[in-house]
Amino acid sequence: MNTHENSPAGSRLQRIKRTSRILQFVFLIYFGMFGLFLLVGHIKAPITVGSQSFESLAGIPAELKIYEALRCAIFLLAAIAVSRLLEFYEKGIIFAAGTVSQIRRLGQLAVLYGVITACLPIFETHKIEFPTLPLNILLCPWLIVGCLTIIIAWVMDEGRKIQEEQELTV
Repeated sequence: MNTHENSPAGSRLQRIKRTSRILQFVFLIYFGMFGLFLLVGHIKAPITVGSQSFESLAGIPAELKIYEALRCAIFLLAAIAVSRLLEFYEKGIIFAAGTVSQIRRLGQLAVLYGVITACLPIFETHKIEFPTLPLNILLCPWLIVGCLTIIIAWVMDEGRKIQEEQELTV
């Protein structure tokens, strides 16, 4: 009998693993349904990019197609990062270099998404309006949350390094 699994820490670890498996399943269903609704919605309804609406893909300008492709790529990369993070948690790896790198990646993707979203008016109007663009970038919630996530990942990484140093010295 494993005494580690019967300890309070072992039961907490089992709850983390179980919750991680459940979240992976919910996450998979969410993205599957999201993709299905997106596909069905674009077949029957006009396509909306930013504040503009188009009847078919042929009517969308190339720069807006690039914008949408970048957004979809960022969402896909974020889904992969969350899935990998949940896999680490399912294995019981909570504070490790891999988990920190996935959290950092999520922060970086949020920052990138914020910058792309703030630049949407440039894609729509083909003009760079100086006072509004920096304000859009600075006030974008994705940018703020992304920066905070990167800072949290950095703090976690430093704490992990300190813990590893303490384990080596003791």
